Amino acid sequence: MATDPPVHRTETLTTPAGDQADIDTEMVPVIRALWGLGLTTTACCQDVGEAVAGIRAQRETPLGYGGDGFIAYHHGYALLKLPVPEAQRLVEMLAGTEAFGEWMRHPWRPGSWRMHIPLTAEGSAPEALLHFSRSQIALLTDVLRGAIRVSHR
Repeated sequence: MATDPPVHRTETLTTPAGDQADIDTEMVPVIRALWGLGLTTTACCQDVGEAVAGIRAQRETPLGYGGDGFIAYHHGYALLKLPVPEAQRLVEMLAGTEAFGEWMRHPWRPGSWRMHIPLTAEGSAPEALLHFSRSQIALLTDVLRGAIRVSHR
């Protein structure tokens, strides 16, 4: 199965399981910090709207998603995709911080995270999608690195 070329520059990292993964360069510090906390990630993107628009522009055949509304809704939002229990652990941890607490506890306020667990006919999907403002990437990295330091004491 052919894959679309990346829209964002990537860096290839070795996952904790030993696999190779291409990670958007802006997301590399976040992913490394999440892995340092023992969390599993299955996907990420530094700007979902921009990426989908870029992929759509490169393809001769439609994506099947990613219309103008989708792109506008996701523009400027980064993405983390994690197994549901690990996403819940991350959200609970961030809800207890001064930096992210309000954004975790109060959805739909400016800066709040969009957190989705897709539903299928078979039930809930096994992975959660966490969308957050791309402008929060550096702050998230700092908070996660602080959590790593605390956990290693």
